[in-house]
Amino acid sequence: MRAASRPIEEDDLQGWVDGRLTPEQAEAVETYFAAHPEAKERWSQYAAQRAGLRAAFAENAEAPIPARLRVSRLLAERRTRRYRQFARIAAAIALLVAGGIGGWAAHDLLPGLTSSASAVLASSVFDDAIAAHRTFSVETRHPVEVGANEEAHLVQWLSKRLGRPLIIPDLSGLGFQLMGGRLLPADSGPAALFMYEDDKGTRLSCYYLVADIAGGSEFKFHEQNGINAFYWIEDGLAYAITANMPRDRLLKIAEIVYQQNSAGGAKAKLPPAPGKPS
Repeated sequence: MRAASRPIEEDDLQGWVDGRLTPEQAEAVETYFAAHPEAKERWSQYAAQRAGLRAAFAENAEAPIPARLRVSRLLAERRTRRYRQFARIAAAIALLVAGGIGGWAAHDLLPGLTSSASAVLASSVFDDAIAAHRTFSVETRHPVEVGANEEAHLVQWLSKRLGRPLIIPDLSGLGFQLMGGRLLPADSGPAALFMYEDDKGTRLSCYYLVADIAGGSEFKFHEQNGINAFYWIEDGLAYAITANMPRDRLLKIAEIVYQQNSAGGAKAKLPPAPGKPS
């Protein structure tokens, strides 16, 4: 006797497009398509797009990944940054142990030593988000891992890896179109990166990381060698919006991303940004 069929879900349909289903799973999807011809037409279009993209980029797919994009190199760069940070902390602790003037010297040397966990996380996220943007925003062949044409798969995949439902911001009203996204390594777990581009070729990155910190945080701003970033925490996620653009323009984009990701939507009260009254 044949077991009762289970409901067909997004994973099954995406697996059908990617050719990853077992014969039994594929048969179940085909049965579903027989009862839902409009769904079969839509997902068949996705499959055709995927096949077309694979054919168009077959030559590039065989090319070796550039050294600057390899995860091992990104991890090595991150370790170097962490080593420098820990070296400063160790020096400050040594001065604190000495006491007296040494303690006050350490306080001046490393104000972050007395900062909150949120501030420590902010520093880490700023470093990683800016490094990721600097690395991938200049790429012509490999700026993203999954293209915008597979947006449904992209958000489902990254949400599953981060263990949180992610929202891909819609920035079309500001002139930015989604290019796609990728999964990145971080010290505290996987991170998600969504990349956008406007008609002038300016690229913008939205970096998401799970933040094990209760509550939320105000907007924080950071600049590093011409690249600006805004950061905040909301509902267990840390966000960093990064681009090579003026601070005021980037702040407007960060506010839109905050509104779209906030549980209150567009009516949510924005955290006070630097230079704005709370």
